[in-house]
Amino acid sequence: MASSSSKQVSGSSGSGLQIKPKTMAIPYESFEVQIESPVDFASLDRNGMNMDALMEAHQMFPYFDMLNGPTYVKLVKDFWVRAEVYDLEAAKAEELQAVSRDPNLKGKTRKEMGLEPFRQTEIRSAVMGIPLTITEEVIAKACRVAPTGRFLWNVSRNHPLLDSFKGVVLKGNSTTKLVDIDGHHRMFLKFMTECFFQKGGGSDQPSVDHKLVLYFLVAFDKINLPKYIMHHLCWAVKEGIRGKRKQIPCGRLLSEIFTQGKLLETLRRNNLASNKTLKTRTGKIINGKTLQNMKIIKKFSPNEKDLKESAVQTELMKDFPPIFKEKNPEVLVELIAGCVKESGGIIVDDDTPDVPDETPLQVRGNGTHADGSEAAGVQTKKSKKDKSESSNPDNIPAFAPKRKRGKGESSTTEVVEIEEERAKKKQAFEEKYESPMFVMTPEMIKYADEKAKKMIADKK
Repeated sequence: MASSSSKQVSGSSGSGLQIKPKTMAIPYESFEVQIESPVDFASLDRNGMNMDALMEAHQMFPYFDMLNGPTYVKLVKDFWVRAEVYDLEAAKAEELQAVSRDPNLKGKTRKEMGLEPFRQTEIRSAVMGIPLTITEEVIAKACRVAPTGRFLWNVSRNHPLLDSFKGVVLKGNSTTKLVDIDGHHRMFLKFMTECFFQKGGGSDQPSVDHKLVLYFLVAFDKINLPKYIMHHLCWAVKEGIRGKRKQIPCGRLLSEIFTQGKLLETLRRNNLASNKTLKTRTGKIINGKTLQNMKIIKKFSPNEKDLKESAVQTELMKDFPPIFKEKNPEVLVELIAGCVKESGGIIVDDDTPDVPDETPLQVRGNGTHADGSEAAGVQTKKSKKDKSESSNPDNIPAFAPKRKRGKGESSTTEVVEIEEERAKKKQAFEEKYESPMFVMTPEMIKYADEKAKKMIADKK
């Protein structure tokens, strides 16, 4: 756990409000938010891979439905740079610090030391100055998955279940490559690396612990997904604090927690929440096309019913566990104002405008697949219009259809001037990209002329 002191902000109420400091030594702009991939199970089925029985056994359909939603990149980064893990190890360190300040506390209980009792592992951080706490219960609720089932970690290489992995996944042959295992098993492995535990580089081979997760998945043995994700997040936070990992996993899940925990609602009330200011993104969908890319099938069969990327916010739950204790609106406003003053902007990012735009955040109901691919800030396939704009690097103005000119509009002279300016820019662009190294010599001209004549003669 990083040791850094909180910064104090004097609010209008006269109380000293603590703004949580950064815990990560890695620069903000260096972090990469990893967004989980939604899965189009219907598309997989239409292309020859039915996963229904396996997914029903693990009760994960609601989780994958949740993944098809917006990820608020800037909020995730702001959360991550201040995150720390409060676990049993951190609680023990807290007790040692109390004893170092007052030796008379040695041997006393946490209550006698003036410390809160340790109940569970937590990830503690702050977004826009608002302190947040994420627990396994919070993750389970956001995942829509019960925190029950198998969970094994730090197993030895001689664990008996690894023999089961070899028998079921590798068909009894330890030399079998993962690319050669059963298609359904390969797809579950893809779920693990792109939907559960996003990797941060290194070997593509699963660890011993992840081999057991894969075995549980293919053997219809339900895993405790919230516990595994909580463990993965805690590990990633600690690695980030050590400066060893710049990837932020579970960007979509963290964004859903911010939504259900009413952080977005709080920011919206303070005019700080929109798709542009939050840098909204969506994950790449796993579907029948993925089967073709993995060479499990030869040809992908698209369908008009295929799942589309959605940037529409899910409907709020009524029983979602609280993620921040402070509920006083005045105090929250003071915390946000203090954070803005400290960072010099809305969120610590150079390209964040001081005044948010007015693009609203869209909301969808539970159990729907609303098509939000046209929402602002979403990375989607470019339309023909977008492609033409991107191929126009000098922003040459396009002309609108002719219409009657109203009062105060451009005159014919102004239109001519614009057209001349456009021609100049186009010429400058062509000259800019003309290769200065290529000059047609007389020999090359003669060769090209003879080649053309020969091609014409051959056609006759």
